[in-house]
Amino acid sequence: MPLRPPVREHLLPLMDGLLHEFSSLHRLSGCDDAELAAHRMVSLLQEQGLDARLMHCPLYLSDPLAGSLELSGKPGWRCEAKTRSFSAHCPQGVEGLAFYDAEACAPRSDLQWKAWAQNVKGKIVIAGQGFEDYVQRLCAAGALGLIHIWGSAESALHEETVGPVWGTPEPDDFLRYPRLPVISVNQQGGQRLLAELQNNPRMTVKMATQLNYHVAECSMPVVDIPGSSPEFVLLSSHYDSWHEGVTDNATGNALCLAMAIHFYQQRETLLRGLRIIWWPGHSNARYGGSTWYADRYRQQLKQHCVAHINVDSPGCLDAVNVVLNASGSESHAFLNAAVEAVTGEPALRITALGKGGDQSFWGCGLPLHFAFREVPQEKTTQSPGSGGGWWWHTEADTYDKVDLNILWRDTQIHAHWLEVLLTQPVLPLDPLAYLDSLQHSLRELITVISPEFDLAPVAEKLRELQPELEKLTTRWMADPLVWQAQLKRVIADLHRLRYSSVDDFHYDLSYRGGAFPGFQELASARENTSPEMWLMMTTRFWRQRDRALALIENADAICRS
Repeated sequence: MPLRPPVREHLLPLMDGLLHEFSSLHRLSGCDDAELAAHRMVSLLQEQGLDARLMHCPLYLSDPLAGSLELSGKPGWRCEAKTRSFSAHCPQGVEGLAFYDAEACAPRSDLQWKAWAQNVKGKIVIAGQGFEDYVQRLCAAGALGLIHIWGSAESALHEETVGPVWGTPEPDDFLRYPRLPVISVNQQGGQRLLAELQNNPRMTVKMATQLNYHVAECSMPVVDIPGSSPEFVLLSSHYDSWHEGVTDNATGNALCLAMAIHFYQQRETLLRGLRIIWWPGHSNARYGGSTWYADRYRQQLKQHCVAHINVDSPGCLDAVNVVLNASGSESHAFLNAAVEAVTGEPALRITALGKGGDQSFWGCGLPLHFAFREVPQEKTTQSPGSGGGWWWHTEADTYDKVDLNILWRDTQIHAHWLEVLLTQPVLPLDPLAYLDSLQHSLRELITVISPEFDLAPVAEKLRELQPELEKLTTRWMADPLVWQAQLKRVIADLHRLRYSSVDDFHYDLSYRGGAFPGFQELASARENTSPEMWLMMTTRFWRQRDRALALIENADAICRS
């Protein structure tokens, strides 16, 4: 029996009320406003009859406070700047010759990086990118600092992070945090800076950063709506934000609130339970909250959780087009059915999940991982969030950037997905399409890495897996309740292969992404690589190749068992 659809007149006022409350709170994890927001979320759920609670997790936080930029010898020259979370705290400032890395966004070979390192050593680098891997290279090269020029034309300055560690660091991870200050300027300020450099190639600049590094106990709102079986679906959204962060991510918090109330009211009909968690530490702890939860509840997730849906930035102004990020194991018919039921059209596109969105569960054996995204008709900014809005991660992410009609559209789509997952015994899996996509990604990878790194054995193992997976899929389709657990275990190993390069209990660095991340660093020709780097790449190849083979062999054994 189908569930009742969500009722706009009941739920949207509650969602809008939460947006208004959160629109006056600066919810950076570890601060009073964030704690107030977490307590308020639990109160709202309890007022609706749900058994909500607060969990508490200690997180390592990096709060960016201030950044500044000056030109030596030009006391009147100023440019607005911000520092980055996990930049070095350097309030006294550093001063040095400026160097413009005009090709910062272009790929480089190992030998080109070595030449580059000599150019940036002892300099303050100006560049059109500020990603974590670039900052890591600057640190290793002995650069003094980084001035990142934002690539699109909006004047607003965006908050971001240069922390390479996913979640709270272990002792060895701690050494990876940047030892140089990083600031960001907008495109207009960057062009003024480059004009000064063109007039004076020996220009000296001074930059300073202030950050608050600290450990804080952060609240994590959780609500469980049990089903008749021990299985459950995890729905999540981060409640921390830069500034008011209404579209990133108060709208996601409101959507999850609505789903909690909607499915609680029909809890007697649920086969699977619904667990909803509002994460802290997304922004200034680099997914610290979701990682802490995975570390503490790994076995429970592995045994009982069938899906993770992450909700980040729905309901944004002008974000009329629906796009989906999915792991690849999901049936596209299932994903699009929800979108078509609400909008009349399928999603604009379905693409693989990237590095972000509190996807901290690749080692937990969950078969389904997907997330809703939305974009405007025409994107004019580099902003990757807030529905492609220029206000992402800025002080301008305020209530006026919400479209309640779009937010309700997005809420209905999630309700459709959840109804299937919570009430239907058969999971919407498409294992053969997933295997096909893995084989396609591997073929693409083979064309860009050195032929000396022979991935043919991995490709062959994937081909050998196909007939066995076809047999298991056929058995599952004929009798899903008998074979579904086995199929989930196979897909879990394929996720480990596709999305991680480490064991189940550790996390890849934040910039290690793409299909088969363990092989991504091997895209370099031997003649363009130093002997020492070639040796290291070769070592990585053998270890990652054998890991990949072991995962595929294990998946094959599960199919045959």
